[in-house]
Amino acid sequence: MKMYLLARRFGVVAMSFALASCTTTPIEFNNKPSAVSKAALCKTALETQDPAFQFQLVAEVNRRGMSMLECEQMVAQQRQAAAVLVGLALVGTAAAVCANGNCGGGAYSNETLSRQLPV
Repeated sequence: MKMYLLARRFGVVAMSFALASCTTTPIEFNNKPSAVSKAALCKTALETQDPAFQFQLVAEVNRRGMSMLECEQMVAQQRQAAAVLVGLALVGTAAAVCANGNCGGGAYSNETLSRQLPV
């Protein structure tokens, strides 16, 4: 069961890194702007601190017939989807731990109850 939990945790971490790395660098962008996905283009345009690079990214967004408002909505949806996936992974991990019997509970056995009740 421990291997299952480790694999699940690794999956969550890998998914988080994949979502976090959905950006592009100036070198990648300059090599072939059309090869950059819309998601990476939008995320980078919204997050970069380099005004010259941001100008290039926004120009590419406009060239593709999109607006920055659409980019903001796309990135927000991706973040919500990522949060849902992480939440589901956490719930699944908790359920697996509980199913394994490691779910501390407040259950009383009949023997415990009989000791506590006055006769």
